[in-house]
Amino acid sequence: MNELVGLAAFAFVGSVSPGPNNAVLWASGIRFGFARTVPYVIGTALGIGALVVAVAAGLDVLLRAVPGIQTALKVVGSAYLLYIAYLVLEGGGVSPATVAAPPSLWQGVGFQWVNPKAWLFAIAAVGTFVPPGLHRAAGVALVTVTIVGVVIVSASIWAVGGSALGRFTQDERRRRVVGWVLASLLVASVALIWI
Repeated sequence: MNELVGLAAFAFVGSVSPGPNNAVLWASGIRFGFARTVPYVIGTALGIGALVVAVAAGLDVLLRAVPGIQTALKVVGSAYLLYIAYLVLEGGGVSPATVAAPPSLWQGVGFQWVNPKAWLFAIAAVGTFVPPGLHRAAGVALVTVTIVGVVIVSASIWAVGGSALGRFTQDERRRRVVGWVLASLLVASVALIWI
Protein backbone atom coordinates (compact mmCIF):
# COMPACT_ATOMS: atom_id res chain seq x y z
CA MET A 1 0.00 0.00 0.00
CA ASN A 2 2.85 2.41 0.80
CA GLU A 3 4.31 1.78 -2.67
CA LEU A 4 0.94 2.52 -4.27
CA VAL A 5 0.67 5.83 -2.39
CA GLY A 6 4.25 6.63 -3.42
CA LEU A 7 3.41 5.80 -7.05
CA ALA A 8 0.29 7.99 -6.96
CA ALA A 9 2.28 10.90 -5.50
CA PHE A 10 5.07 10.42 -8.07
CA ALA A 11 2.52 10.24 -10.91
CA PHE A 12 0.69 13.36 -9.72
CA VAL A 13 3.79 15.49 -9.26
CA GLY A 14 5.29 14.26 -12.54
CA SER A 15 2.15 14.83 -14.56
CA VAL A 16 0.85 18.05 -13.00
CA SER A 17 4.19 19.87 -13.27
CA PRO A 18 4.52 22.23 -16.24
CA GLY A 19 5.47 20.60 -19.49
CA PRO A 20 4.43 20.15 -23.10
CA ASN A 21 1.20 18.22 -22.41
CA ASN A 22 0.02 20.69 -19.84
CA ALA A 23 0.65 23.68 -22.10
CA VAL A 24 -1.48 22.02 -24.81
CA LEU A 25 -4.19 21.16 -22.27
CA TRP A 26 -4.18 24.72 -20.96
CA ALA A 27 -4.39 26.20 -24.46
CA SER A 28 -7.19 23.85 -25.46
CA GLY A 29 -9.09 24.65 -22.25
CA ILE A 30 -8.80 28.36 -23.01
CA ARG A 31 -9.89 27.98 -26.61
CA PHE A 32 -12.54 25.29 -26.41
CA GLY A 33 -13.50 24.84 -22.75
CA PHE A 34 -13.14 21.80 -20.57
CA ALA A 35 -15.80 19.59 -22.15
CA ARG A 36 -14.28 19.80 -25.64
CA THR A 37 -10.79 19.18 -24.21
CA VAL A 38 -11.81 15.95 -22.44
CA PRO A 39 -10.83 13.73 -25.42
CA TYR A 40 -7.27 15.10 -25.29
CA VAL A 41 -7.24 14.61 -21.49
CA ILE A 42 -8.18 10.95 -21.95
CA GLY A 43 -5.77 10.57 -24.88
CA THR A 44 -2.92 11.93 -22.78
CA ALA A 45 -3.66 9.41 -20.01
CA LEU A 46 -4.04 6.48 -22.41
CA GLY A 47 -0.88 7.47 -24.27
CA ILE A 48 1.13 7.60 -21.04
CA GLY A 49 -0.36 4.23 -20.05
CA ALA A 50 0.64 2.69 -23.38
CA LEU A 51 4.11 4.15 -22.98
CA VAL A 52 4.44 2.60 -19.50
CA VAL A 53 3.47 -0.80 -20.92
CA ALA A 54 5.93 -0.40 -23.81
CA VAL A 55 8.75 0.59 -21.46
CA ALA A 56 7.95 -2.38 -19.21
CA ALA A 57 8.08 -4.62 -22.29
CA GLY A 58 11.64 -3.48 -22.92
CA LEU A 59 11.41 -0.51 -25.25
CA ASP A 60 13.58 1.51 -22.87
CA VAL A 61 16.44 -0.93 -23.61
CA LEU A 62 16.16 -0.04 -27.30
CA LEU A 63 16.21 3.67 -26.48
CA ARG A 64 19.40 3.29 -24.48
CA ALA A 65 21.01 1.06 -27.11
CA VAL A 66 20.25 3.39 -30.04
CA PRO A 67 20.81 7.00 -28.94
CA GLY A 68 19.64 8.28 -32.32
CA ILE A 69 16.08 7.32 -31.42
CA GLN A 70 16.18 9.64 -28.41
CA THR A 71 17.41 12.48 -30.61
CA ALA A 72 14.68 11.80 -33.16
CA LEU A 73 12.04 11.90 -30.40
CA LYS A 74 13.41 15.22 -29.20
CA VAL A 75 13.39 16.69 -32.71
CA VAL A 76 9.82 15.58 -33.50
CA GLY A 77 8.52 16.64 -30.07
CA SER A 78 10.26 20.01 -30.33
CA ALA A 79 8.91 20.62 -33.83
CA TYR A 80 5.36 19.83 -32.67
CA LEU A 81 5.60 22.20 -29.71
CA LEU A 82 7.06 25.00 -31.83
CA TYR A 83 4.25 24.47 -34.35
CA ILE A 84 1.65 24.83 -31.58
CA ALA A 85 3.42 27.98 -30.32
CA TYR A 86 3.30 29.35 -33.87
CA LEU A 87 -0.44 28.61 -34.13
CA VAL A 88 -1.07 30.43 -30.87
CA LEU A 89 0.84 33.51 -32.02
CA GLU A 90 -0.33 33.42 -35.63
CA GLY A 91 -3.92 33.49 -34.46
CA GLY A 92 -3.20 36.60 -32.42
CA GLY A 93 -3.81 34.85 -29.16
CA VAL A 94 -6.00 32.04 -27.98
CA SER A 95 -9.27 32.78 -29.70
CA PRO A 96 -11.48 29.78 -30.53
CA ALA A 97 -11.69 31.02 -34.11
CA THR A 98 -7.97 30.46 -34.74
CA VAL A 99 -8.19 26.66 -34.63
CA ALA A 100 -11.21 24.77 -35.91
CA ALA A 101 -11.15 21.90 -33.44
CA PRO A 102 -9.61 20.99 -30.10
CA PRO A 103 -6.84 18.38 -30.06
CA SER A 104 -8.27 14.87 -30.36
CA LEU A 105 -7.97 11.74 -28.25
CA TRP A 106 -5.58 10.25 -30.83
CA GLN A 107 -3.42 13.37 -30.84
CA GLY A 108 -3.19 13.01 -27.05
CA VAL A 109 -2.16 9.36 -27.38
CA GLY A 110 0.30 10.02 -30.20
CA PHE A 111 1.99 13.02 -28.63
CA GLN A 112 3.20 10.91 -25.71
CA TRP A 113 5.39 8.89 -28.05
CA VAL A 114 7.37 11.99 -29.07
CA ASN A 115 7.25 13.74 -25.70
CA PRO A 116 10.62 13.28 -23.96
CA LYS A 117 9.11 14.19 -20.57
CA ALA A 118 6.60 11.34 -20.98
CA TRP A 119 9.39 8.88 -21.81
CA LEU A 120 11.41 9.86 -18.75
CA PHE A 121 8.28 9.65 -16.63
CA ALA A 122 7.44 6.15 -17.93
CA ILE A 123 10.99 4.86 -17.50
CA ALA A 124 11.17 6.17 -13.93
CA ALA A 125 7.75 4.74 -13.06
CA VAL A 126 8.53 1.26 -14.37
CA GLY A 127 12.03 1.23 -12.91
CA THR A 128 10.89 2.37 -9.49
CA PHE A 129 7.32 1.24 -8.85
CA VAL A 130 6.65 -2.15 -10.47
CA PRO A 131 6.30 -4.29 -7.32
CA PRO A 132 8.85 -7.13 -7.23
CA GLY A 133 6.51 -9.33 -5.15
CA LEU A 134 3.83 -9.48 -7.87
CA HIS A 135 3.89 -11.31 -11.18
CA ARG A 136 5.48 -8.90 -13.69
CA ALA A 137 2.28 -8.51 -15.75
CA ALA A 138 0.16 -7.82 -12.67
CA GLY A 139 2.70 -5.31 -11.37
CA VAL A 140 2.85 -3.48 -14.70
CA ALA A 141 -0.96 -3.45 -14.88
CA LEU A 142 -1.20 -1.99 -11.38
CA VAL A 143 1.34 0.73 -12.17
CA THR A 144 -0.33 1.51 -15.52
CA VAL A 145 -3.88 1.76 -14.13
CA THR A 146 -2.69 3.97 -11.26
CA ILE A 147 -0.80 6.29 -13.60
CA VAL A 148 -3.68 6.54 -16.08
CA GLY A 149 -6.07 7.47 -13.27
CA VAL A 150 -3.73 10.08 -11.82
CA VAL A 151 -2.94 11.58 -15.25
CA ILE A 152 -6.66 11.99 -15.97
CA VAL A 153 -6.94 14.04 -12.77
CA SER A 154 -3.82 16.16 -13.36
CA ALA A 155 -4.60 16.75 -17.05
CA SER A 156 -8.13 17.78 -16.08
CA ILE A 157 -6.71 20.35 -13.66
CA TRP A 158 -4.83 22.03 -16.53
CA ALA A 159 -7.82 21.86 -18.88
CA VAL A 160 -10.19 23.28 -16.22
CA GLY A 161 -7.66 26.01 -15.44
CA GLY A 162 -7.49 26.89 -19.11
CA SER A 163 -11.25 26.92 -19.34
CA ALA A 164 -11.48 29.32 -16.40
CA LEU A 165 -8.82 31.53 -17.96
CA GLY A 166 -10.73 31.43 -21.25
CA ARG A 167 -13.54 33.40 -19.65
CA PHE A 168 -10.97 36.02 -18.62
CA THR A 169 -9.63 36.39 -22.18
CA GLN A 170 -12.76 37.63 -23.87
CA ASP A 171 -11.20 40.88 -25.08
CA GLU A 172 -8.49 41.04 -27.74
CA ARG A 173 -5.77 42.57 -25.55
CA ARG A 174 -6.03 39.94 -22.83
CA ARG A 175 -6.19 37.19 -25.45
CA ARG A 176 -2.93 38.41 -27.00
CA VAL A 177 -1.17 38.56 -23.61
CA VAL A 178 -2.27 35.03 -22.72
CA GLY A 179 -1.27 33.90 -26.23
CA TRP A 180 2.24 35.26 -25.75
CA VAL A 181 2.50 33.63 -22.32
CA LEU A 182 1.35 30.29 -23.72
CA ALA A 183 3.70 30.48 -26.69
CA SER A 184 6.58 31.39 -24.36
CA LEU A 185 5.81 28.41 -22.12
CA LEU A 186 5.77 26.12 -25.14
CA VAL A 187 9.12 27.46 -26.36
CA ALA A 188 10.52 27.09 -22.83
CA SER A 189 9.34 23.46 -22.85
CA VAL A 190 11.36 22.94 -26.01
CA ALA A 191 14.43 24.46 -24.39
CA LEU A 192 14.02 22.17 -21.38
CA ILE A 193 13.87 19.12 -23.67
CA TRP A 194 17.38 19.86 -24.90
CA ILE A 195 18.98 20.70 -21.56
